[in-house]
Amino acid sequence: MMRSMDGSVWVGAIFGVGGTIVGGVLSLWATVIAQRQQAHASRQLAIAQRVDTAVDSAIQMFFQIKQHVRGRPSEFEEGAQQRIDLWQRSLQQQVNKLEPILLRIRDESFRLRLSKIAELLAWPEVSEPGLEGSPQILADLCDHALDCLGAFVRDEQLPPEGTGLTQARRVEALYSEHMEELALAYEEGHH
Repeated sequence: MMRSMDGSVWVGAIFGVGGTIVGGVLSLWATVIAQRQQAHASRQLAIAQRVDTAVDSAIQMFFQIKQHVRGRPSEFEEGAQQRIDLWQRSLQQQVNKLEPILLRIRDESFRLRLSKIAELLAWPEVSEPGLEGSPQILADLCDHALDCLGAFVRDEQLPPEGTGLTQARRVEALYSEHMEELALAYEEGHH
């Protein structure tokens, strides 16, 4: 004779099946979470590698620009202006290659500082003596950019503005004042 199943057996069976289902769901959930975390970690690693590559490229390019700056033609040689113009165009081309690389630097303060340095390096008036500029400012800007990149690589804070950047900003301010004066004189002459 067969006896009917005891209620506790049914309760045990239901809890067993329920536990298996809950365990399976939790296992699936843990797998999904682990995969998401792994994908996120992979993305972060890829970004970090691109940033490292960009920083390495920027360091190399600022060294190249610094070498180019040292080779600036003298203003006192025959045909100097033509050679200086050619030199300036070459400098501009190097900076044009550098600027997109700097955009990959994720830290905003470093990216903005380095982009400003690049902008000033390509600006011909930064070495204009009539605006308190000089060719030495270009070398100082390169040195400051390399200091900033070194601090970034060492995971240090952005260094204070270097003398080259301070002088270049002064030239920029004097240039703006001069242009405003010219615009004002032009307007007064046409009224």
